[in-house]
Amino acid sequence: MLFVTLLVPKGKGEEAVSYLRKLKAPKGITIRDIYFTFGRYDGIIVFEAPSIKEAMDFAMKVGFATHYTMETLTAVRAEEP
Repeated sequence: MLFVTLLVPKGKGEEAVSYLRKLKAPKGITIRDIYFTFGRYDGIIVFEAPSIKEAMDFAMKVGFATHYTMETLTAVRAEEP
């Protein structure tokens, strides 16, 4: 399953950016890309997880470590029905 997590920092600014630059995927998670963006969200993590529970655990770990406000979405490729 593919997921997109949208991030807005709340606090640890520079520490959060540093954390994301060094972020390693735990077992079972594949990080496809991490982006820093301008606009409503300041960062995006695109990752794969075998289940929603594992995706939630990973997103919560990132959120707690960085103090980001986050929104995680399930992504479905346009080619898939």
